[in-house]
Amino acid sequence: MIKYIAKRIVQFIPVFLGVTLILFVLQNVVPGDPIKLIAGEKKLDPQTEISLRASYHLIETDENGEAILDENGNTIETPLWKRYIQYIVGLLQGDLGRSYQQNGKPVADILAEKYPYTIRLALLAIIIESIIGIAAGMISAIKRYSAWDIGVTTVTSALVAMPAFWFGMLQQLFWGIFLKNVTDGAFYLPISGAGGPHAEFQAWAYYLLPAFTLAAVSTAYTARIMRSQLLEVLGQDYIRTARAKGLSRKAVIFRHALKNALIPVVTYIGMDFGGMLAGAILTETVFNWPGVGFETYRAITSRDWPVVLGSVTVIVVVVMIINLVVDVSYAFLDPRIRFDGSKSE
Repeated sequence: MIKYIAKRIVQFIPVFLGVTLILFVLQNVVPGDPIKLIAGEKKLDPQTEISLRASYHLIETDENGEAILDENGNTIETPLWKRYIQYIVGLLQGDLGRSYQQNGKPVADILAEKYPYTIRLALLAIIIESIIGIAAGMISAIKRYSAWDIGVTTVTSALVAMPAFWFGMLQQLFWGIFLKNVTDGAFYLPISGAGGPHAEFQAWAYYLLPAFTLAAVSTAYTARIMRSQLLEVLGQDYIRTARAKGLSRKAVIFRHALKNALIPVVTYIGMDFGGMLAGAILTETVFNWPGVGFETYRAITSRDWPVVLGSVTVIVVVVMIINLVVDVSYAFLDPRIRFDGSKSE
């Protein structure tokens, strides 16, 4: 197991370098001067402009951070490869760069402020997805072709076909506007933001609609995967043997069938959780949620490339770690799976 984990961590290195290299190159080939983006419509004096370019490593500097001038008195642009090396060195030291649009605020500080909101929202969404999705899939498989099965299939088909942003807006219209009008303001849910010390609702109320929106499509897929896998496992020979031994239906399902049926489900939920931790841009934007997804969207629209690059870098690391945890969890669900190269009999 330890060798497998070490091997996977080593495999992360080229993936990480490849992704950061692509993003870094794209950031620097997109039209637009980052210093002009910082200044906006203001006209910078030459000395201030040089100072800003030096602070963002866009021009060559000496040991004291002063700009190096060529024989004609002009600044020397830092080569792209050198800036990438400087960026990687900074990453290893926990430096994700500084924002263009937020007065040079460190990207690490920005993400540290936003990530707790995304993590809490993702945790609630994955709990909803796991409980409802697995339960619905099991009921649908156990009661195959019944009204329950038809109902689950219909609802999951509708959710899969429904765009997340549209489903979120429908929830806002119903829970936040329609119910408020019908009940004269007696009952409704918040449809924007994450609350605060002077908010109208308790903090937990702000999580409900974004979490259900974020979990909706994933719950439908989880239910479908759970149904198909459980039906397949229930048709295996060892399940028929367990039934022939006189085991109860409950024992056959929960003690013998469920673990094997859960392996693909755990894979999907784990991958989906990694995506949620990456920040659901559509959901967070619709609900004005102050998480990483909404911050990334704002950074893209304002061309704040250090924030975009820093957030995506963190997302890559999170997704790789989640994938490793999911792979390791297979051994606990199925004892036949080993990571040491040996085969269990």
